[in-house]
Amino acid sequence: MKWVSFTLLLLISLITAQESLQYITEDSDPVLILTARGSIFDQARNGLVNEIRDEFAVSIVEINEETSLEDIDKQINGYKDTKAVVLIGNNAIRIYKKYSSLYKEKTESVQIVSLLALDIQRAVSGFENVTGIAYETPMVTALVNFRRVISKPLNKVGVLYRNPFKEFVKQHTLFCSREGITIEGIEISDDTSKHHEEINNSLQLLLKEKNVDAFWLVNDNVLLKPHLLGNVWIPVFKKEKVPLIAGVESLVDPKLDFGTFAVIPDPVALGEQAAEIIFDLKLDNWEHSGIMIYPAISMYSVLNFKKATEITDEKNLKTYEVSKVLYKSKRSKKR
Repeated sequence: MKWVSFTLLLLISLITAQESLQYITEDSDPVLILTARGSIFDQARNGLVNEIRDEFAVSIVEINEETSLEDIDKQINGYKDTKAVVLIGNNAIRIYKKYSSLYKEKTESVQIVSLLALDIQRAVSGFENVTGIAYETPMVTALVNFRRVISKPLNKVGVLYRNPFKEFVKQHTLFCSREGITIEGIEISDDTSKHHEEINNSLQLLLKEKNVDAFWLVNDNVLLKPHLLGNVWIPVFKKEKVPLIAGVESLVDPKLDFGTFAVIPDPVALGEQAAEIIFDLKLDNWEHSGIMIYPAISMYSVLNFKKATEITDEKNLKTYEVSKVLYKSKRSKKR
């Protein structure tokens, strides 16, 4: 399924090109940006660069599978004292981890700013000076927004998660309870050979026995591998008329006939938020230590109109509450 493959490319930040760009401002503090290439990454990068290019010496490396540690070293060596490295996407984090472990003396004092990475807290573990922006939308934010759009009660919501996401789900279960929403969660093992059966059985339990009103999908690329999407997730939600709330817009595309609603951090705003972090780091004389992860400050919502009308009458939908409504044809309405 070509749309399944496309979806996973977004989820795992698969990068497609390599290119170096520079915005040179004499005598300004150097900032290096390592980024994947693709629509959301480009938007975030542009939002960031537009805010900092006049105040900092900015260099950009767009990476792909052929990007080497030498490519990064060349950029680092191009400046006397790089103050910050911005990592956009999980692959950018992974390659910089390799670089920093090999060139500790060059990176130990460099500040790291990270965004558009799934499970960012775990992704940046091992770094010492990190300020990041979470890409996962808070569960309660997505569910409350969806409840408002469909004008129906949302009392019980199902979720599947692996152990690395256990604390995340536990924390947001508490937040949801304050909104009168009960979370029915099932932990899936880390044994990938059992995932097909475990996911299918757990979904059947939640949808048919627990009778959940909706399902919230964790952005976990291990549970959302192409063969699992195509053989388990999508067939189940095509058959069952239970809305699925996702954290990635591509999963709500009507061509997939899968997700009903998504609340997603705005990529341009993420870039602008990262710029504010860089300005703050400069004011603090580039001396931040430890790992600090902030929530995204700007979100947008997407509604799959066809899937939504499977669970409620069209007249009940408050589409004016949604940033973008997707229809089965190519047309969509932005608000």
